[in-house]
Amino acid sequence: MHTEHVRRAYSFVCLDCGHGWEAEYDIHVTTDDETRIIATYHLGGKAVPSPLQSPRCPACEGNKIRIMRPGRVATAHLYET
Repeated sequence: MHTEHVRRAYSFVCLDCGHGWEAEYDIHVTTDDETRIIATYHLGGKAVPSPLQSPRCPACEGNKIRIMRPGRVATAHLYET
């Protein structure tokens, strides 16, 4: 078995309520002896589900979420009036 540790950041926006947020995940990618890949996501040191599958808005619990590259939410806030 081989395990690699990577860090990935994602930006999210809820299409129901407009809430935007960003999060950086530690991902442990393990390849077992039969070359199956298992990825486990960690946020703040705790194991969490993949943010890419069935994400929920922390503000309204909505599930219409757009996932974007990191920094998009912060950039959008610069243009708010």
